[in-house]
Amino acid sequence: MRSMCLAVAVAALPQALFLFADLAAAKPTPSREEKRDPRFYPNGVARYHYHRPPMRPVKIIIVDKTLSSSNKDDVNQVVVYVDPEGHPIETLTQAARVVPSPTPPAPKESRLVTSVEAASNPLPPSAAKAASLNVVEISAPSPTPSQAGGIADETPKLKPASAGPARNDTLLSGVTYSPYNSDGTCKTGPQVAADIRAIAPLHSLIRIYGVDCNQVATLLSAVQPFASSVRLFLGIFNLHDLASQITTLINAVTDNPSGDSGWSLIDTISIGNELVNNNQATPQQILSSLATARTSLRLAGYTGPVVTVDTVSAVAQNPALCDSSDYCAINVHPFFDPNTSPDKAGDFIANQVKIVRERLADSNQRIVVAETGWPWAGNPNGLAVPGRENQKTAISSIVARFDGGEEGEMGLGLENLILFTAFNDKWKKAEAGTFYAEPYWGMYN
Repeated sequence: MRSMCLAVAVAALPQALFLFADLAAAKPTPSREEKRDPRFYPNGVARYHYHRPPMRPVKIIIVDKTLSSSNKDDVNQVVVYVDPEGHPIETLTQAARVVPSPTPPAPKESRLVTSVEAASNPLPPSAAKAASLNVVEISAPSPTPSQAGGIADETPKLKPASAGPARNDTLLSGVTYSPYNSDGTCKTGPQVAADIRAIAPLHSLIRIYGVDCNQVATLLSAVQPFASSVRLFLGIFNLHDLASQITTLINAVTDNPSGDSGWSLIDTISIGNELVNNNQATPQQILSSLATARTSLRLAGYTGPVVTVDTVSAVAQNPALCDSSDYCAINVHPFFDPNTSPDKAGDFIANQVKIVRERLADSNQRIVVAETGWPWAGNPNGLAVPGRENQKTAISSIVARFDGGEEGEMGLGLENLILFTAFNDKWKKAEAGTFYAEPYWGMYN
């Protein structure tokens, strides 16, 4: 009987795999760790974020009621695991207990800190700039990882802000944004527009990572109400079919229905994100792709910076990545250093920037920290402990270091800071290698 069930399961693969055709085309999620120079991360490990929805696991379940079970409430099922090409990897028979859906518990009461409350309880000057980031404070207990690494999300949704007046009079940091739903599907235009309405009054730059989901055109449309105060940092995440991706980006910008070419809203375009760090490209491949992209973009009318983005360790070992970019763009995450507590996050970044600057051909080259932040949930990494208050403390430390540091001390200002990230990335997988924190870096959920 078991062999018969296996035959039925394998016979059903073509039809079942049709439902997962998009999964077969997805790229495998890269390894989550890279051994690097311990001068940059004292534990010798440089971790990084990924910015595309990972391939979902493919599992086909066939229920066979003819198989006997020791419990009348159990249903036997044949589980067939297959790879993206449809080849069976493992087959097993298991019993599944049918359990009625429980009544969902009443939602916990939570509270947002309002602007009125903030005004009645003014912050000290050192914290005022961080407070402008509007990191939401929740009165409900902070969720903690389960034994399996899961997180119970109890975060209320942030009410989107209205367009309001332009913020040209205020220097603001940038923020990263990914237009994906929790299941990895693309957000709709109205969803993206609502997200942008919430974050545009708080940041002067919004960084995205790719050209999938029609995100360039969607973001250009969403930032139109903030065109006088917000710019976009566009990106091509990997080098696969680079020419096609460049064409997609150019067409999205130049076909902008607002009436202008759209280039006026673009601050920077990046080619590759941490590709050298995770061994997805060699430095020479990055430099060649950077030159190709710059030529194509200049011919299309774009005159702004073209850069590649990588980690401190990758850039320090391959400074040509910055020397060939129009400015030096690096991702720096204090959380992945077990010797850095939230209140020292800004100091950690300052030290990493100094390491990079010492290796540049032009020591006066502009350096932009294109990603940095702190998770609000996950497992501790030594002194680096996730949490809502810790996230606020870390962001405050980072912002103060950029905004308050002397020019000769860091050579950076808020215009050279991009925080990671606007909203939780629930489409990412919580893994031990990143302390089960990967989906929980959002500041405005």
